[in-house]
Amino acid sequence: MRFLESVSTSAERPRGATFFRQGDQCEAVYILCSGRAKLSTISREGRTMILRIADPGYVLGLSAMLSEGVHQVTVEALEPCHVKVINRRALMEMLQRYGEASVGVAKALASECCSGFDEVRRIGLPTSPAGRVARLLLDWTEGKAKSLNAKVSVAMPLTHEELASMTATSRETVTRTLSRFRRENLISIKGISLTVLQPDALEQLSAC
Repeated sequence: MRFLESVSTSAERPRGATFFRQGDQCEAVYILCSGRAKLSTISREGRTMILRIADPGYVLGLSAMLSEGVHQVTVEALEPCHVKVINRRALMEMLQRYGEASVGVAKALASECCSGFDEVRRIGLPTSPAGRVARLLLDWTEGKAKSLNAKVSVAMPLTHEELASMTATSRETVTRTLSRFRRENLISIKGISLTVLQPDALEQLSAC
């Protein structure tokens, strides 16, 4: 930790700020200390897809740094973020000197792989738009419930258009689906706070 503090710099990023863009050369990694960030990718046709929301503890740009390549995603701050910035040389020195750091990087990369599986599962397995939206809400609340079938609240700062990007559907479909979930008392929404009221029911929908 002392070495990390000595080679990193602290930085603040306001909501909407871009850390890096898809195709940029990777010069540094960003340890997300507070706030959340949006990871997205764009196709050759200009279509954008949001891949995931990064929470505190996520290391932005790690895979691009280790592969000595370019960034495969664009990262934007969803809310004010505090980060630790580490350049390539300092990161490589840390990994060579400290075995714990290497293990931590391996765990972070494994977590990225698991997240990739979750993205494929969310889009590929449910056959209905409602199922994909239900799967996304369950993924966001996974691990946050203290007991089985408990109500879980999460902040949802994304627009309906962004939710559509994460579920391979349209903004209109997302709006209709969330309205349906509210009518059926599966969820409640107050501002950007979304509460899952019946996770079991959403789980059944996500299988459809």
